[in-house]
Formats: sequence, C-alpha cells, structure tokens
Amino acid sequence: MMTEPKFEVLAELRQLAERTIDHAEKAFGLLFDAARRSTAASSESAALSEQVLAFSEESLKISFQHARRVASTTSLLEIAAAQSELVKRQIAGAEHHIRELARATASNIQT
Repeated sequence: MMTEPKFEVLAELRQLAERTIDHAEKAFGLLFDAARRSTAASSESAALSEQVLAFSEESLKISFQHARRVASTTSLLEIAAAQSELVKRQIAGAEHHIRELARATASNIQT
C-alpha cells in the first residue's frame, strides 16, 4: 500500500495566506458596496444590476471559502477534493444564475 506524502507548508505561510484572503475578501466587499450604491442611483436596470452583483458576490465568496480550505490542507488529496467541490459548486451556481438572469431579462423585456 502506498502512502501519500504529507503536504509540508510552514505555519507562517498558512497564516500569511489566511490574512491575504481576509484582506482580499474585505476589499471585494468594499467594491461590491460601492457598486450597489452606484446601481441604486440608476433606476432603469437596477434590479438586474443588483442580481448580477449578488451572483458575482456569491461566486467570490465560494472562491474565498475554497482558498481558505486549500490554505489549510495537509495533503494533495485534500486539495484535489477541494478543487472537485469548487468546480461542482461553480457549475451549480452558474446554472442557477443563468436561469435567474434569463427570467429577469425576459420579465424586463415584457414590461
């Protein structure tokens, strides 16, 4: 039986990765807040813009969760499992977003 070698990463590097992810997540939070304020000012397509922003934000949150999971892994198998889960979540999210955007676009055209 073959054993998988441990994934050796210094604790300091893991902590640095966590802090970097935290900073990026906060920066994107500020970006989305500013974008929401900007779209609220324009009334014509505000609902659709809000939906697009919400979907983008959700997608980024999933990516940050993935990054945190990878930063804390101890084996290549864990990284592969995390990557597989990320792709599944991204596909499911994209399918949902496409359906919702199509519905919202169709209702905007009809009104």
